[in-house]
Amino acid sequence: MIMNEAPDYSAFDALIKQNKCFSVYRNPGEATIHFVMQQNGKPEYLQDLTALNGKEGFVFAPFKVTDLTPVVLLHPDIILNGKKEILGFLKDSSIEMQSDDINAVIDCRLDNRRTYQKAFELFHEALRSDYCEKIVLSRPDFFPKPSGFSAGKIFQTACKAYPEAFVYLFHSLKTGTWLGSSPELILSGEGENWQTVAMAGTKKISKENETPDWDEKNIREQQIVAEYIEKQLYTHHQTCFIKGPFACKAGRLMHLKTAFFFRMIDNSKIGDLLDILHPTPAVCGYPKKEAYRLITEEEGYDRSYYSGFIGKLSLSEKTGLFVNLRCMQIGAKLLTLFAGGGLLTSSELEPEWEETEAKLQTMLSLMEK
Repeated sequence: MIMNEAPDYSAFDALIKQNKCFSVYRNPGEATIHFVMQQNGKPEYLQDLTALNGKEGFVFAPFKVTDLTPVVLLHPDIILNGKKEILGFLKDSSIEMQSDDINAVIDCRLDNRRTYQKAFELFHEALRSDYCEKIVLSRPDFFPKPSGFSAGKIFQTACKAYPEAFVYLFHSLKTGTWLGSSPELILSGEGENWQTVAMAGTKKISKENETPDWDEKNIREQQIVAEYIEKQLYTHHQTCFIKGPFACKAGRLMHLKTAFFFRMIDNSKIGDLLDILHPTPAVCGYPKKEAYRLITEEEGYDRSYYSGFIGKLSLSEKTGLFVNLRCMQIGAKLLTLFAGGGLLTSSELEPEWEETEAKLQTMLSLMEK
């Protein structure tokens, strides 16, 4: 009996080595993977989300747009769907991969806890003084890149491990290589029918069907996000149907989620809508202006594309854009992982640190499979 050869997802590593601008991704609840690559010309680099008005392509947006971290818009000239078609096309792209020397990596984790604690204390003081009602504090964590690491194979593992998440691998000259498994939609729709969500509040679960008890802190944290999104949609003249809040599972974590369904007659102005939604209080805080200032000035590091958004942007087909959470940036020697959580006046340092540790496991566990 002849066994079928397992699909070789390491072919995507060859594209990274060749510095190709591409993404492979899998939408939530689907089995089919999708591949987009721009071979001709350069991606567009945009300095404002409103510049996405009337445009199509595959977008990768940062938390804060700067010259170093612009909105990247691929205009793919190769679009493929399904493992067989994609891996067949990539078969001729394979090149010999070189392993990284794990012992050459400098440990960048020494000051991580100290930096987080300093930012926590500063943010908590801002909350106690009513400067903000909610601030999202995040942090990076650094891990040596294992010998023989394959971004393509980790993408394959993530697709299997997190069937209800948006899973992606993205590479471009400007951004480097990113991989993630996001549970959070920022905008999805086709024609006149559109949707966004408010997701906040986190509980770690140990059993498959466990239903956690939601405390006042998590309920209020989620409510702030939901109220903000409803207000922004109203500002954009969108009347919406609201469902929730309800609990949703993301790996070994549970979150509170509210879904907003609305009609958008003119989707050529999608950049305007993204500009007033992003960043939501789920990744920033409230009031937005004050929380954003504290994060960009005092969080202690540059988030780059973490807590930005990624996905397909289309005027004629379905758009699907997701917040870039549960992600890693893949460097030559280091893997940089990111995690964060919302702070209220009732927040305490140790539980918040432990929440980020649990969120980091979304990516870390993939390398153990």
